[in-house]
Amino acid sequence: MKHSKLQTKTKARKRRGNSRYFLFFIIILIGIAALGFTGFEVLSRMDMLDVRQIEISGNSAVADSLLRAELKPYLGQNLLKVDKKQVSQRVTAFARVKEARVRRKLFNTLLVQVTERKASLYVKSLEGELFPIDAEGVVLERFGSVYTENLPLVGLLLSNSEFKSGEKIKNASLNRILATHSRILKEAPDFAQNVSEYYTLDNVVYIVDIRGGERIIPGEKNLAKQLSRYEFVRDNGNIAPSAILDLRLDNQVLVKKVN
Repeated sequence: MKHSKLQTKTKARKRRGNSRYFLFFIIILIGIAALGFTGFEVLSRMDMLDVRQIEISGNSAVADSLLRAELKPYLGQNLLKVDKKQVSQRVTAFARVKEARVRRKLFNTLLVQVTERKASLYVKSLEGELFPIDAEGVVLERFGSVYTENLPLVGLLLSNSEFKSGEKIKNASLNRILATHSRILKEAPDFAQNVSEYYTLDNVVYIVDIRGGERIIPGEKNLAKQLSRYEFVRDNGNIAPSAILDLRLDNQVLVKKVN
């Protein structure tokens, strides 16, 4: 009986001891959190951590001056208080920018690494304006009236007002052309530089060769071999510049003369 009472008292003391350790642990955590908060507040008020420099990398189409103007409000802010997500959102507001990674560099530098959307084609509007788009059909900004990117041309029956930067063009013909262009870049990249223009007729994609104006109808498979056969026929077949070459037949090039 006495032995049972002693065991009960021992267990009670152990429970009280465990409770004390748990309480000490909670107090220590609160103390660490308080020190961390105090330390952050002190550092966030130090002038030596104010942003004095913004380093931008990865951009080519969007000029440094445009990005710096957009990020100018962050100069003078404390580095620790800069909202990195907000900075990224400001940069990706440019349709040309697909992603922006932001890092802090002690003691007063903000690093912004830009990943741009690459222009894939120019789309010509009804008014004759050229609008660059990426591989997904997203309209990209034009900076100035000088077009420096060497890209194939696509004509669509769309007015200038229908092209909105950052928005995707929804057009079945354009989707077919983008798919064909993507195939060329993937399967026959050396031929891509010869493409002057794309257009569709009766849901068929035509490729215009920049060298002589020949029009090519690609098939659905073995594109590299098709274009290789086309090059052979072009070099040895005395083809008229306005000819249409149909590559949809296996192992054949069908030449159509157009009057």
